[in-house]
Amino acid sequence: MRTGTGLTSTLQILTGGLLMLVGVFADTRPALAQAQLDCPLPTGVTPPADPRVTASQVEDGSASLMDFTLAVRDQFGQGTTTPSQRTLYVGCLIRQEGSVYRSGSTYLIQLRIDGRVFVHAKDMSLSGRQLRPAIYGAILEALGIDPAVLTDPAAALAAFEDATAGEGGPFDVPGIPGASGHAAVYVSAKFGSPVVLLVGFDLNASHLVEEDIDPGDPAVTARDVVDRASLKAFVTQAGEFLLALAQQQNGDILKAKNVLRDPNGPWRHGPVYVGVTNRATNLILFHGAFPDRFELRQAGISRDIATGEVIFDQLIAAAESSPEGGFWEYYFDNPADAFDSAEVPKVGYARIFTGSFRRRDGTEFLISFVVNSGFYPSPEGPGDLVGVLENPGPHSFQSGVRALWGWVCDAEQVEIEIEPARGEVEQHLAMYGMERLDTQETCGDADNGFVLLVNWNRVGAGVHRVTAFVDGFELGRATVQVTTVGEGDQQEFLRGVEGECVAEDFPYPGQSTRLEWQQTSQNFVITDVE
Repeated sequence: MRTGTGLTSTLQILTGGLLMLVGVFADTRPALAQAQLDCPLPTGVTPPADPRVTASQVEDGSASLMDFTLAVRDQFGQGTTTPSQRTLYVGCLIRQEGSVYRSGSTYLIQLRIDGRVFVHAKDMSLSGRQLRPAIYGAILEALGIDPAVLTDPAAALAAFEDATAGEGGPFDVPGIPGASGHAAVYVSAKFGSPVVLLVGFDLNASHLVEEDIDPGDPAVTARDVVDRASLKAFVTQAGEFLLALAQQQNGDILKAKNVLRDPNGPWRHGPVYVGVTNRATNLILFHGAFPDRFELRQAGISRDIATGEVIFDQLIAAAESSPEGGFWEYYFDNPADAFDSAEVPKVGYARIFTGSFRRRDGTEFLISFVVNSGFYPSPEGPGDLVGVLENPGPHSFQSGVRALWGWVCDAEQVEIEIEPARGEVEQHLAMYGMERLDTQETCGDADNGFVLLVNWNRVGAGVHRVTAFVDGFELGRATVQVTTVGEGDQQEFLRGVEGECVAEDFPYPGQSTRLEWQQTSQNFVITDVE
């Protein structure tokens, strides 16, 4: 067991959240894989042995959560102290549905010892968030750890290291749905840092703390990026923000994921977002738009669909082109939109940032990372967009589960912003490229429709503004009045009720229209006209 200065330094790396933290777990580097091709076995690498118990065995009932948790703990607690292609490959499998580590509802969650989510194999957008104290307290109790030790760095590390010798334990928090599973602790082979491993926990946003984190005040925000000059200023400020945050006392870069991903904040708007890559390992530390697809995955797989070049190579070449970084253009098929076109090149800007940081024991170390962002330029400008947001209409009434739709002649992506009553903005990527024969004459083709399914119960009752953006430019907006049904746990989706009524003299005098409640659409539908 480590004591003294070594403990203090290790805890600072672990709880301080410096950028190198994301590469600290050498034997558990996760990288998302949605298909087997996303986890290619590196040349010359022997596939690692499977854990003695797999996720699929838990799913079919032939093994318990504890069996699987301990099998993974034992595997992750072994290994060399240096990163390797083999450990990166294993990390990729962790995120892949159908692998030995993930099957159905059985997947891995890894926490720092302060209760902050480091890896969520099912939903990486939750990484960086803090567990609610009641839930983490129950997890610590299952591990045999007194929560009070977290206030003493040396005692905390000692307690977590002692917990690696046990079998962990089950946890179940009364009154909090889904907050149950099995917990164990292992120590990362590379840095000797304890990691809390959870299996069977259906962790979602309701289990996490809503934190008020200062996002900074950049002069150029993501919303302001419209050309190369504003893009360069945006990336520069993002890098400086990360460096400043890491250098603050108790600065926590892992927390920065929350503000960098926030659509209501300065760092994310439409197709403009921040990406951060570890320069030493080429590991994507952060992806502002699509964390489940790219975050904590080794860069170098995606290619320019026009030239075939590896996009990461282009990014690094631009970043290294000058001390202030550089631009590049590339053709990229939007991974979130199966119907997008690649006729408009994306303009990217990348820059390398390096900082010197002091540990509590007085020693210093350097971190080097690449920050990049990009935008899709519109040659004609926003005033020449040809299209319309058709539904919802201005000053219309909305309820239940409904589709929003419209059309636009040319787009890389269409985003819908909905501003709820609480003043925050929700951003949703619409499906684009559906056939609209009525646009053939105007656009010269027919694949111009976009649609987004919305559950207005989630948005909430009241007046809301809906705005459609095409490649970052506003296409149209509408103010709507939302009415909801259901209360408490049925506010989002009302179940188990029935109802019908008759509208007399509709649609014409002397006729009557029967309406019946339909649960699937959360609305009344016409069932008969007499």
